[in-house]
Amino acid sequence: MRLISLAGLLTAVFANTALAQGQPVAWSPSYGGACAECDLSGRNLAGWTLNGANYSGARFDYAFMRGVRATAVNMQNANVTGADLRGADLTSARLADAVFNNARMQDVLASGADFSRARMQGANLEKARLIGVNFKGATLLFARLETADLSGANCTDTVLDRANLRGTIFDGANLTEASFTGADLTDASFRDARLPGADLTGVTGAESADFAGACGSLTTRLPAGISLAMCDTQTIIAKAD
Repeated sequence: MRLISLAGLLTAVFANTALAQGQPVAWSPSYGGACAECDLSGRNLAGWTLNGANYSGARFDYAFMRGVRATAVNMQNANVTGADLRGADLTSARLADAVFNNARMQDVLASGADFSRARMQGANLEKARLIGVNFKGATLLFARLETADLSGANCTDTVLDRANLRGTIFDGANLTEASFTGADLTDASFRDARLPGADLTGVTGAESADFAGACGSLTTRLPAGISLAMCDTQTIIAKAD
């Protein structure tokens, strides 16, 4: 009987644990409503509903947050380093100045979200739906955005250096002064995007990217063989690395 009880206890414990970036995370009760600056590091929040909640300045580092429903959530200045957010719904979320370094964000729904000045180095955003997001001043160095949809996004001053942008959609996006140094643009789409002052130095795969209708400026740095219209005068420019 003692052995059976012990086995049951262990089963219950492990049923309420999960892994985020390979680290075990424990289950905890819901923290709905307001929890500004609270510490939820390493918590198991999978599948919870946090819509409209206030978590500004909170800690979610290495939390397990798969499938979280957090539309219009306030997570400004939050630390979400290494968290597992795969399949989460962050539509219209307020995420300015938050830290998402090395976060797993595949298949995230975040259309209309504000990621301005967010730090997202090494974050994985494969297949993420990011239509109309605000990435102004954000850092996505070494990030993975394969086939992510950033149509109409504001990527002014965004750092996408060394990012994997294979098949990424930037149609109609504002990429003014954005940096793509060393990024992989294979099959990416920049249709009707604005690239004044953007830096595409050392990118790979540009020959297969779609720049139809895109425009730039005299300060736009393009790889050899790529030409853009001027955003203002519509005269053709071709400025190689």
